[in-house]
Amino acid sequence: MTGPVEGTVGGRSPLLTRVRRLARERSLRREEGVYLVEGPTLVADALAAGREVLQVLVPVSAADGGVVAAARRAGVPCGIVDDGPFGGLTTTRSPQAALAVVATHDVPTAELPDGLLVVLADLADPGNAGTLVRSAEAFGAAGVVVAGGVDPYNPKCVRATAGALFRLPLAVLEGDDAVGRALDELGDLGRPCWATVARGGVDPTEVPAEPAPVLVLGNEPHGLPDEALERCTGLVTVPTTGAGDSLNVAVAGSVLLYAVADR
Repeated sequence: MTGPVEGTVGGRSPLLTRVRRLARERSLRREEGVYLVEGPTLVADALAAGREVLQVLVPVSAADGGVVAAARRAGVPCGIVDDGPFGGLTTTRSPQAALAVVATHDVPTAELPDGLLVVLADLADPGNAGTLVRSAEAFGAAGVVVAGGVDPYNPKCVRATAGALFRLPLAVLEGDDAVGRALDELGDLGRPCWATVARGGVDPTEVPAEPAPVLVLGNEPHGLPDEALERCTGLVTVPTTGAGDSLNVAVAGSVLLYAVADR
């Protein structure tokens, strides 16, 4: 990663070029072990959560704001960028008033704490993934496993977590058969995995509370493949009465988390 900068940052600075690439390129985020956080609230959340914030950037118009003061209290370099070039750094339609470069913080599956876990298996939509991380924290899950599919450090996913990403333990598995490897690792740890299916599973209230279950949520259009279902302890379905054939994965996962955690 280009070295941190304190004070004025020119519009052609290599740092800004790197930040723009971090917003777009998953491979660069993984290679450098960093990701981008957008918006003053999320930057403040990352600082408050004690994450390793490597660089904060703000536009000139926000140079006197609270994010700059918080960053400097934490000893984080804070760069000031002219408003025009700064607007080209953000991935949102409305310009943000702060950005931060933060070190990735996923852990091996074996290091996740005891308790209810969620596996996001080959999810494709970063908004859904981020919403589920947010719901997992809200309903008291101990951690989340992202197995294949979406990058949890994608800017859209980070925004959708509403700060939960900074506080909730996270494991990330990538590459061939990431879902299978995640389920095998969890099984070896004695954690019962319950696959979410559109129909044919038990009611969420029938999922045993002990040992703490792992809720496995599959790809949005296709669900979980047969080989993943075979690795699971059982199947669970959110009961519905409407004409629709299934729920959005973020909705289904949030309902399941509430039902299973509330016991």
